[in-house]
This record gives sequence, C-alpha cells and structure tokens, in this order.
Amino acid sequence: MRVICDLHIHSRFSGGSSNNITLHRIANNCKIKGINVIGTGDACYPIWLNELESNLEEYSEGIYFLPEVPEVKFILQTEVELIWKKDNQTKKVHFIVLIPSFNVLYELEEYLAKYGNLKKDGRPKIYLSAENFILDLKNIDFFIEIIPAHIFTPFYGVLGSMSNFRSLHDAVGNGIHYINAVESGLSADPKMIRYISELNNMSVISNSDAHSISFHRIGREATVFELNTLEFKDLINAIHGNNIIMTYEFKPSEGKYFWDGHRAQRHSNKKEFSCHPKENVKFCPICRNNITKGVLSRLYQLKDQNPILIDKAQYIVPLLHLISKVCGGTEYDKDNIAIYQKIVRSNNGEFNVWNGNGILKDIPVKILQVIDKIKKNRYSIIPGYDGVYGKLELDNYRELKNF
Repeated sequence: MRVICDLHIHSRFSGGSSNNITLHRIANNCKIKGINVIGTGDACYPIWLNELESNLEEYSEGIYFLPEVPEVKFILQTEVELIWKKDNQTKKVHFIVLIPSFNVLYELEEYLAKYGNLKKDGRPKIYLSAENFILDLKNIDFFIEIIPAHIFTPFYGVLGSMSNFRSLHDAVGNGIHYINAVESGLSADPKMIRYISELNNMSVISNSDAHSISFHRIGREATVFELNTLEFKDLINAIHGNNIIMTYEFKPSEGKYFWDGHRAQRHSNKKEFSCHPKENVKFCPICRNNITKGVLSRLYQLKDQNPILIDKAQYIVPLLHLISKVCGGTEYDKDNIAIYQKIVRSNNGEFNVWNGNGILKDIPVKILQVIDKIKKNRYSIIPGYDGVYGKLELDNYRELKNF
C-alpha cells in the first residue's frame, strides 16, 4: 500500500496560521491534492483537541478519519517548542510529536501542562530540556514518536545556527537513543542531511509545516511509505526502518532560510541583503548587525562526510504556485484555483502530475510545458534567506550547486 503522508501541519490556533483551518477543509483539500495521511497539528491545544475528539472516528489503531471524507486519514500530531538553558545559553528547539491514541494524548497533555501554558498557542512553549522531554514522553508511552523538526532552520532547528549545538547528541543527550528520524524542512533535503555521519542511521522525512490549507502550502513536501496495513504502529515501524519510497521536496534554495542574509524588513531603508555562505560575511553591510546564518552555512560547519546513503527525492514546485506564475495573478485567484482543481482531479492528485509516467490529462499546453521544465530540472531559484522564500525563475536557467 503506497501512502503519501504529510505528518506536520498546524491548526488555526498556532501563531501565523490561517483562521480558516478546520478539519473538514483539511480533509477536503487533502483529498483533492492526493494526500492519504495528514497530521492533525496542535493536538494538545484544548479547543482543537475537543474538535478532534468530537469529529474524528477511528479507522484503525491510532489512525482516524472524518466520516464525511473517509478517503483521508489523520494521525494525532503536534509540534512543541522546547526552551531550556545549556552552558548559560537559552536554547529554543522545535520537535514533532506523533501520538498513538487519544488516551495517550490526554496523558501527554496533562504532563506538558506542568511545563507550559497549553492554552496560549497551538504550538506550546514547554520549559524543559530536550533530553528530559524525550525520556519522559517515552515513559508515558513508548510508542510516542519524537522527531526533530526542520533540523537546520536557523532559529528553531536542533542543528540550526541559532541553537548552536555541536551535534544532535549535544542537544538531546541520552534522548538520542529514541530519535529514529529527522525532518529536513523546506530549506534542506535528504541529501544534505546525509553529509552528517551522526544521522546515517536515521530516516529523513519531509512535511509541509503548513500554517494554512491552501493547495500550495499543505503537502508542499510529503513522504511516501510502503505499508502492508495502515495503522499507527505500521507507520512508525516504517519510519524506524527507513521504509520510505521517496519524498517530495522543495528545492532547498526555494526555502526561506537557505542562504545567509537580512530581509528588507530589518532595515529602515527597506534594502535587502543575501549571500552565499562561502562569501563568509558576518555582519550585514546595511545595518552592521549579525546576519542570519542560513541552512547551507550551517551545513558547511557541520558536514563530516560525503553522503553514503542517497534517499530518493522528487523535486517539485507546488502546482498552484506554478499555475499562478504561468497565468498571472496569485495562488488565491479563483481562476487559478479552478485550473488547479481540474488538473488534479483529472490526474487523481497533484503528486501524479509530478511522478506519473502516463499521459497527463486536462492540462493547458503552456502549463504542461512548464511542468516538463520542472521535471527536467531546467529552472532556477533565486535563493531564499532570513524568512524570505526563494524566487522561481522559469526563463533564466542557471545551475546552482549546493556544494
């Protein structure tokens, strides 16, 4: 059974999230896009938890669904921000948590409430070290799965430049024995992670970290598993055993933290600055403050090998974003959304547009030509930096190598 999963999203209760997020909209848009299993996001937030419990029914052990949209399955999931002191420095790191049942979720909620205010934000701030957090959650239920989120992201990735850990073990201590996977994040891909020997035995998953249910956000990255049956433990075992068929990926340079730099909003004159890490710029030439060191810069510091395992990745550009680039307007224009929905419904999901070998249906010629260009990697990205997405260039191809 081939299962396309997006295991990291947010509800409308997380900071920066759309107010339009509901379970029904999540499920309907996943059905159209072609996502089989989606994280619930923010499962410990009391109001959202009540909605989950009131609306979801159990499909199998640890897997849930909405009766109105039975094709799409849900897994109980949250992201937490851990905050603690180490070596006189404040550390702030994000982790994904996958939860095997509502009963375990209630225990988890009770435990986390001791260390943070769960009613303040869908992604709670928990004042606890990563090591204690991991060990304590495993004592609550061994099948809780804990995954470092977007591990190279500067501000909250466990190996990001602002976290300033020397290694994953440095960050999580004895908790490392219970870390079986890491999330690449939009500004990295599995190959980049394989430059670090400490992570050799860990699976690499990719998720959207979506804060809205828009088609160009949800499922913009995803992980494909081969499962015999769809149950929570089957999915977790597939993660542990690296039984991953492939991941769908942004080009890392399209992510918001690939290069070093300062976005325009940091400067009174609204000028922007970005650079490749090999330029070794420490201070912003505009404001003279420290620049935000991106994912690539951090990887240059940490890499200690050439990749010995190459995970299969399919690089994509969210199709609705591509349509807006070709047809004009934005991803929120009704005409562009109508074109998108017709294409994905005719081809049984967006991922078949990128991965299918058959004849694509109901795609205008000018869009089909651009899809072909993406598949052949004949496109460029002006790299993202400091919270600014990279910019897609369809007509000015130039090869940009990561290393």
